[in-house]
Formats: sequence, structure tokens, C-alpha cells
Amino acid sequence: MATETATAERTRATPLELFFDLVYVFAFTQVTHLMADGESIRSILGGLAVLGVLWWSWASHAWLANQQVADRGPVRIGILAAIAIVLVLSIAIPEVYPVAGESLFGALLFSIGFVALSVVYTAVNIVAARGDRALRRQVLRTMGVTIVPVSIALISGALLGGTAQLALWLAAVAIEGITIYLTSQGGAWLLPSAAHYAERHGLVVILALGESIISIGLGASHSPLTPAIVLASLTAVSVALAMWWVYFGRVSERAEHNIDAMTGNRRTATATIGTYLHFGIVAGILLASLGLGGAIENIGAGHPPTPFNWIALATGLTLFLATTTAYSGVAGNRIATPSHSGAAS
Repeated sequence: MATETATAERTRATPLELFFDLVYVFAFTQVTHLMADGESIRSILGGLAVLGVLWWSWASHAWLANQQVADRGPVRIGILAAIAIVLVLSIAIPEVYPVAGESLFGALLFSIGFVALSVVYTAVNIVAARGDRALRRQVLRTMGVTIVPVSIALISGALLGGTAQLALWLAAVAIEGITIYLTSQGGAWLLPSAAHYAERHGLVVILALGESIISIGLGASHSPLTPAIVLASLTAVSVALAMWWVYFGRVSERAEHNIDAMTGNRRTATATIGTYLHFGIVAGILLASLGLGGAIENIGAGHPPTPFNWIALATGLTLFLATTTAYSGVAGNRIATPSHSGAAS
């Protein structure tokens, strides 16, 4: 009965989880501004590296809250600590890529802050899984393999700066994704609630779409109000609404239903792939908002949108559509209903 109650309580996100997610609205806005600084392929790659680091912090806590009730005991303490740490990471974002002669404080703060966040997350998982030896071994296996190389890459990059920093930070994001995936195969990670999983991932998409609205609004507010600005803003909002419809109108609910019908390792593996694909979905939305916001600012200044605006918009929409389609293919396709209970996944 206790297990059934705990599972039922995980079917929906708690207020604490919603509060945790709100920190990422600010973080996503900071990432978009970082990518806009310099308007170059390098600035986009730098922003995606930072977004990747933030994404793993969000995803790990979303899965933790699916395993354990988020607003009780050590998990609540861990999420409260994570809220504070992610806020500090977000504050540091504008200064994570210093030029020659500038302070390394922002880059080091971001790197060390993420390491601290990972350590806290690991400790909370171990304490919360004290009654499940298999899960504790899984946590130690995954995080033990992941934390050291990621920490070295982030801190070394912060100290070296320049192209080396960008390369090492992109490597850190890739290393974390690869090690988590490989060490999780056939392991003890479970997905007790498909509804909770779908809600949390849907909420982070909403946060990214909310950031696109912020970018559109800021782009319009930085310019004198003219019919051209109003028309450009309405066009940009239409793009955001189209992305919302594609994800929530065509994919999300069906994916939740199908994942819920799966069991065991099949459910966990499908949801894991979905988490990876949602990074692309969120990144695509932020890139599109980068292009839309910049285009509106240029129109307000009496200039046509720049090639960078168009590239960011086209790249963002392409990435969003590609990863949303992939998620639909992995989790949204109709699956056969088992003819008898207890069928293997």
C-alpha cells in the first residue's frame, strides 16, 4: 500500500518541483542573451554548451522526483539546495566566457557550482535510496563514472579560456550524456510514473516557449512602437504558437499514453531517449527565439533582419522539428496492447 501511495503522489509535479523549474526561465533567458552576444557561430556553440550543462542538472532532478516524492525528507532538502545553486549558475552565465585580461570568476563559479550541484544530487540519491541496494549501486556507478571527467573538463576549460574552454565544455556535455546512457543500460533506474515524466518534460518545453515570448517582448520594447513592430511581433508569436501546437497538439499526450503502456526496461529506455531528445527540442526553441528577438530589434531600428537572425531562426526550427519528430517516433507511435497481463517489456 505504501508503494502504491508513493507512486500515486508522483503522478503529478509538486509545487516544489514547479518552483525548481521556474529558476530555469531565468537560466534560459541568460543563455539566449549569451548566444546573442557577438552574433556568431561561436556564440551559439558557447550558449549550447552552457545549456547542455543546465540541461543535465534539470533532467537529473526531474528523474529523481519521479523516483522519490520531491517534497519530503532528503529529496526536498536537495531540491531546495539545487534551486539556490542553479540561480547562482544562471547569474554567472554572462561572464562564463571571459576574454583575455578579464576575470575568470564567472567561469569558475559556473564550473564549480555545477560540480557542487552534482555532488549534492548524488548524496541525496544515495540517502533517498537507502532501502534499495540496487538503486544505490546504480547511483554510485553512474555518478562515480560521470562526475570526475565532467568536473575536470569544466574546471580546466574555465582556467584555460578561449577555444580550449569552448571545446572542453562541449566535451563535458557530451561526456555526461554518454556516461549516463552507457551506465544506465539494464540498470536499476525506473520510471514509476509516465504521467509525471510527461508533465515535467512538457513543463520545461513551456518554459522554453515562455522564454521565446520574453525575447519577442524585449525585442519589441527596445524599439519605438510602430505598425512594423506590431506586425513583426505578431508574426513571431505565431511561430511560437506553431511550435506549441506541434509539441502539445501532436506529440505530448500520445507519447505519455504509450510510455505509460510500456513496462520495465522498455519504459525506462524509451523515456531516457525522450529526455535526450527534449534537449534538442528546448535548444531548438531557444535558437528560434534568438532569431525572432534579434529580427524584431533590427526591424525596430529600421534595418532588415541580419543573416545571423535568419540562421538562428532556421536552425532552431529545423532542430525543433527534427527532435520533436524523433520523439514522436520513439514514444508517440501506437504500440500493441499486450494480450495478457505481465507481458515482458
